[in-house]
Amino acid sequence: MLVQQIVNGILSSGIYALFAVGFTMIFGIMRVLNMAHGDFAIVAALAAVWAAGAGLGAGIAVAAAIIVTVLLACLVERLAIRPCQRFPGDAALEMPLIATIGVGMVLQNTAALLFGNKAIIFPYQMIQFERVGGVLISKGLIISAIVAVAVLIILEFIVHHTGFGRQIRAVAQNKNAARIMGINVNAVIVATMALTAVLAAIAGCLVGVSYGMITPFVGITYAIKGLVAMIVGGVGSLRGAVLGALLIGVVEALAVTWFGSQMRDMSVFLVLFLVLALRPSGLFPVPGGK
Repeated sequence: MLVQQIVNGILSSGIYALFAVGFTMIFGIMRVLNMAHGDFAIVAALAAVWAAGAGLGAGIAVAAAIIVTVLLACLVERLAIRPCQRFPGDAALEMPLIATIGVGMVLQNTAALLFGNKAIIFPYQMIQFERVGGVLISKGLIISAIVAVAVLIILEFIVHHTGFGRQIRAVAQNKNAARIMGINVNAVIVATMALTAVLAAIAGCLVGVSYGMITPFVGITYAIKGLVAMIVGGVGSLRGAVLGALLIGVVEALAVTWFGSQMRDMSVFLVLFLVLALRPSGLFPVPGGK
């Protein structure tokens, strides 16, 4: 049972990592905690459900879900986040947070009105299990882990080995200096928002594939776990976010094994409190706080 749960925790951490990296990129560029990020994922999953109901194939449905989520994220950045960042002082940090919480609530309740409050069956699910060495492994979680690893490797390449990635890192370090160097800061911010929306959309579809169903309100659960993984790993560190997600997934699994499923979510916050008490900068902080 212990090995079974650890394997489940490692595989499920791939989805958490996509959320955590999305939070890290948005905060690194915009200094904003986008609390609607988890709800973007559910919007994508529901868009895939709608596309499937319209008779579209799986590939087209997922592509449509990604496009819808990217457009939504760009709209939220332009209408909710950017105006709030014009407030002076600390309000420039606080108001976007409040705005994205509001956006998340609007998305949740709109989804509930359109699709209902109950669990919605995801059309492209893989909830069967394979037995490997005496351990039952979910096919959906295997696919999720493989896709998450592939996406994160591509993202790592983009951030560290492309011109766009250099612009992202320049804006994250100093927006004014980036403007002086001729970088279109607003364009980089919008492009980064779109990129994180792609991560959220993929994560949302993977949740549906892995667990077979979604609800309009489950996004906040994944958002919180992604946020905790970002803080535990070290704010601003993409690799730290991934390792933080892996730690969260394994801790959840151990908590279920030793104390029961009721301790699963609580264990995440216990890890957060412990890290904040012993290492406030996170386990893998970025030098200089960037």
